[in-house]
Amino acid sequence: MTGHAPSVSPLMLRLRPTDRARRLMEPVQDSLDRALRLLPGGPPMPVSLADLPSPYELRGDELLLSTSLLGPQAYAHDEPEGPVRLDRWRRALASVLEAASLRELSRRVGLPPDPSDWRWIGAAIYAADTVVPDAGLARPDIAAGLASGDLVATPRGGVLPYLAWRKTTDPVQQAQYLLEGGVVSPREWLNLGRWVFDAAGPSQRLPSPVAPPRAHDLPLTLSPWSWRDLHVPAHDRGGHIEAHGPGAADRSWALAGEPHRTLAGATEAPCTLTGRPGAPLGSWEVASAEGFGQIMGARGIQFDVHSDGRLELVLADAAVGPLAALAMAEEVGESGVSHARWSVAGPRRLRFHGVRSESLTLHGRRGAGFAMPSGGFGIGAWLQALEDGVWAWKETPGRLVLRGEMHGSTIEVRLRPTR
Repeated sequence: MTGHAPSVSPLMLRLRPTDRARRLMEPVQDSLDRALRLLPGGPPMPVSLADLPSPYELRGDELLLSTSLLGPQAYAHDEPEGPVRLDRWRRALASVLEAASLRELSRRVGLPPDPSDWRWIGAAIYAADTVVPDAGLARPDIAAGLASGDLVATPRGGVLPYLAWRKTTDPVQQAQYLLEGGVVSPREWLNLGRWVFDAAGPSQRLPSPVAPPRAHDLPLTLSPWSWRDLHVPAHDRGGHIEAHGPGAADRSWALAGEPHRTLAGATEAPCTLTGRPGAPLGSWEVASAEGFGQIMGARGIQFDVHSDGRLELVLADAAVGPLAALAMAEEVGESGVSHARWSVAGPRRLRFHGVRSESLTLHGRRGAGFAMPSGGFGIGAWLQALEDGVWAWKETPGRLVLRGEMHGSTIEVRLRPTR
């Protein structure tokens, strides 16, 4: 088989065709001979004709070609319609080269070839196309794979990932790796898919564009070894796309107020993609904060993050400030509920808006009887400053950290779940 750049094999693969098979291959014999010199040698391959439902079958070392390739029409009766279909002579050429490649790959991995598995047939089509690049042997399978996006339903579309792998590795070695139990991560699969469906990808080899599979909204269940365009309508809160199974969305964070379009893919098993709010939901108590060059303590400030985009900032005898203000915090506190909203601004990024603080009350402690509206000062002003920019968040067991800009300074707010 051939990888990146074909090299001439010291032992040319020999065919032993019957008379009818020889007459069928005569118009492409020169191309066939040149191609066979680029494939590894091996035991001679008998070639004969039989009534078959497919263009060819490989039975051990023997290749059977379909009698439908004898004509008299230019195309075999089972050749798919379309501008990229192969005439019966090129289909015979492709069949011989694919069979030879399948046989060699089988020898390398010690397994019987399975043309119904995209990993086998995709590698064989890739090898056949590479040793006869001017014949366009892979074009029908490129078109079928682009139209399907599902390599289990359309195994011959399996040539597409091998064409993509060629940019970074030897596709034949990749085929051996896969057939010997190798894995493909969802991220690698999506990287392949981006090139496969890009306008600068394999579609350039086709005479006309191929319509991709219909895009879907969430929830979306993907078949194994498939790609699909995902279109999510705009949502005022935004959200995060989560994968349940071996798959992923290429861009999994949908920004608030914007339609979201991305590529989704699944590897060795089905995968269901669902939408999640995209924020650290639940009740969180502010433990401390750091900013303006100092560490600040906090008391009685609770963030209640709701899945519908609501944010309630609950103050219960609250105080926040540097250690120097500890004495003041012992004398007064603030209480009340401030209502706001949150939205997704990027991967683990939130924007807070609509913060209302007019209901907050400043009151005395230790029996002091006064109570007055805080008037947007104190903690209310601190809460309103949450709207200054975007806040990155990181959630770990028992801890949530918000990091963003406030009054021109970077602030880190550390929270813990309420009990």
